[in-house]
Amino acid sequence: MRDMRTLETFYWVATLGGFRAAAQYLNTTQPAISARIAQLEEELGVRLFDRRTKRITLTTRGAVLLSYSEKIFQIRTEMLQAVSDNGTLLRGTFRLGVSETLVHTWLSPLLERIRTLYPQISLDISVDTTVEIHKQLLSLDLDLGLVAAPLDHPDARSLKLCAYPFRLLVAPAFRAALPANATDRMLLTRYPIITYPKSALSTKNLIAASQERLGLANLRIWGISPITTIIDMARTGLGIAALSPVSIPKILAAGELETLPSRLPLDDLSFYSTYLPGPNAFLKEAIRDLALDAAEAFNATTARTTEYPD
Repeated sequence: MRDMRTLETFYWVATLGGFRAAAQYLNTTQPAISARIAQLEEELGVRLFDRRTKRITLTTRGAVLLSYSEKIFQIRTEMLQAVSDNGTLLRGTFRLGVSETLVHTWLSPLLERIRTLYPQISLDISVDTTVEIHKQLLSLDLDLGLVAAPLDHPDARSLKLCAYPFRLLVAPAFRAALPANATDRMLLTRYPIITYPKSALSTKNLIAASQERLGLANLRIWGISPITTIIDMARTGLGIAALSPVSIPKILAAGELETLPSRLPLDDLSFYSTYLPGPNAFLKEAIRDLALDAAEAFNATTARTTEYPD
């Protein structure tokens, strides 16, 4: 085997299930990928892929090589981390998917730590819903997700990072104008709920809770991104915002929005790091650990010292 590039090519063909997909991922041509695999098979004297189906599959020997290649990539990254000066030998682009709530809490301290420890790493950050970030993780368009649910994949590695309250919030003038005997059912029937898009896990949980507890078949959901738009619309009295108050401390402190008392049980928003193993698994684990540190530091200084009444 002449170089690590050939082994990495084999890994991505095996992982992505095809020469074309590997060529797109590695930013090269399909003939170049085919030539590298043919060279590798010739050097080893075995067939690594069964090409008789549309999605090529590994042979028995190919599966063995894949297992060893994962170990080799892991050891290589650990070696670079161990011998380099503060991670300076680790280079390239790391693609991170993030739920928006985390952008407004501890993402900035996390990015500062990454910049300090891995100065040669470039970051490509995607802020989106958990559903969309999961899709990008499965297509290997992202390396690591910091999202509201673990990735549903047998090889995925997930770790819970934190959990924050999810509340109904309104402008003070909006709340003052409500009838004194207003019930949850009346409020959720009469006014639009301004929150994350319907594909968001928190919105799905809100809809399910209103169905189970209040018997409401259809909430009037105004699904919107980003959070700043939700805040602006709620401040003008257009409806009831549903989001995590931990992401808007200044808005609450200024009295621009306040918690709307409700007996509707709303699940906390839990956030996880989640990723699929690969050649840069060590870096994924390292940044996952930094994310956990950032979440714990934020909780210690902010989230745990702030009350968000029901």
